[in-house]
Amino acid sequence: MQSQSVQQLLFSNLVDRPVVVKRADFEMSSDAGLLPIRELDRRWRQRLFGILADYEDCNDHDDLRHDPGFKIVAGRSLKEDALASQPTLSRFENSITPMMLERLRTLLVTTVIEQLRHKNNGQLPDSVTLDIDPTDVTTHGQQQLTMFHGY
Repeated sequence: MQSQSVQQLLFSNLVDRPVVVKRADFEMSSDAGLLPIRELDRRWRQRLFGILADYEDCNDHDDLRHDPGFKIVAGRSLKEDALASQPTLSRFENSITPMMLERLRTLLVTTVIEQLRHKNNGQLPDSVTLDIDPTDVTTHGQQQLTMFHGY
């Protein structure tokens, strides 16, 4: 019989405490799945974590701002004040200017080009195919765009 080993996931923000999984009768969060995501990029903001946890609009954050999982993801103690409110997050989202979007686009394109060069030993490939929506939706009869997405 073969034994299997699994690499342990470390939570750097909880170094001084053990991570124990057990049933408990105290304040808990259904969004603890955000903790591993936090480790991927510690600079993301509360709103992005809300989107990742499937809270599509800011209205949910009036409740989530008190959620233990979201507080831990934000680097806060459970006893600290609540996180940002819905109006604060909405102001943040609406503060993005066209110039900021242009800079983000430039950063994205530059990063993609750098990664392509890195993966291809310093050379750019002759072509790149972006399959943005690989979903195949069957159409019947003479519906508009029946010819779409035929690979």
